[in-house]
Amino acid sequence: MADILSRAYLEGEPCNPKALNFLGLISTRFNLPQFSLHYFSEAAKYAPDWEEPRANLLRFGNAFREQTTVDGGNSSLSAVPERYLLIKAWGYGFWSDVSHVLSQLLVAEITGRTPVVHWGSNSLFGDDTGTNAFEHYFETVSGVRLEDLQKESFEIWPPKWNHRNLTEDEINKWGGDWSRMYGVYLLGRPERVVVSDFHTGVFDIRPWIPAGHHLHGLTVDELYRYLIRRYLHPSRAVADTVDSFIEQNLASSDFLAVHVRGSDKVNEMDNLDQVKMQYKGIIDRYLAESDFPKIFIMTDDSRILEYFKGLYGNKIVFTDCQRTNSAEGIHYQAVPNRRQLGIEVAVDVYIAARAKTFIGNGLSNPSLAVRYLKDWPENDIYYFDENLYHLPGASLHDW
Repeated sequence: MADILSRAYLEGEPCNPKALNFLGLISTRFNLPQFSLHYFSEAAKYAPDWEEPRANLLRFGNAFREQTTVDGGNSSLSAVPERYLLIKAWGYGFWSDVSHVLSQLLVAEITGRTPVVHWGSNSLFGDDTGTNAFEHYFETVSGVRLEDLQKESFEIWPPKWNHRNLTEDEINKWGGDWSRMYGVYLLGRPERVVVSDFHTGVFDIRPWIPAGHHLHGLTVDELYRYLIRRYLHPSRAVADTVDSFIEQNLASSDFLAVHVRGSDKVNEMDNLDQVKMQYKGIIDRYLAESDFPKIFIMTDDSRILEYFKGLYGNKIVFTDCQRTNSAEGIHYQAVPNRRQLGIEVAVDVYIAARAKTFIGNGLSNPSLAVRYLKDWPENDIYYFDENLYHLPGASLHDW
């Protein structure tokens, strides 16, 4: 929270020496010396008469330089063992879990670690077989498995994890020792294995990409597109289902796709009903411009589907998937086949990404997944509300 609030303060006053000095202190706790030196130097530059940042620069600078000298003299790149980042399931909505994976893949990129994604039984989209649920929907991001990390000789961080309990799904996620582990804590760790089990968005990790890194300077949107293109490849089951549906129902790629959230999203967005009412005006505008033969509706709420079928009749196309007619998300209900539910959620997004034009909700993870799966011309994409991925994750650390 200190990092998030300091950066929010600097948005309004980017040269504030107290905020910069505080980020320098935070950097030391994260064990990120290059950032410590940068922020202390910036604080001293903007407050030349203030002693504290200069004292911090001297104190921490000397310590870090000594450590760098020792490390540099006793090691070489060829001697550095392979290090790993184990990314566990976040345990919520499908594309929220994917967002968690993508942000932690950014951590792996920054730290040079080999990512290992494992969705266990805490995933809402597993099949109770003990297999890695992530690989039902996507190709593996590396050839390494969770079992490969269970070596007694491997140091693991945070210390609530060890080689014996690494297969457990949740330990102190929300409370207790080493709970709510902000992704930036993982950046400066020396252990062979670090474990991510708590959500941190790309927005909050982005400022910690070091200068000189190939991803430094990219925007949040550019980072999401990079991470998706490099790592997120649909499984054969998902890809074949998408191709088959489009061939049978959307012979032309010249269709309009619309994502409308219902069910539990009403608990997160006070104005959700207003947003739903506004969809018709935007859809009609696009229809007047292009007269799309088909409108692909992507929704988790059967009531919303019936509403749009009543408005647009045979133009409406939709997948035969599990939906709800209540304010409880379908992924929280006792559905008979959770693996199929995950396939359906993934398929809908990949179908929508094949549309010519897309209308979505900027505060919804599935809509944002569609946004980043390809480069949309500005006139062919429309979002209600602000972009969730452009917001800090302060609410997760407000306790």
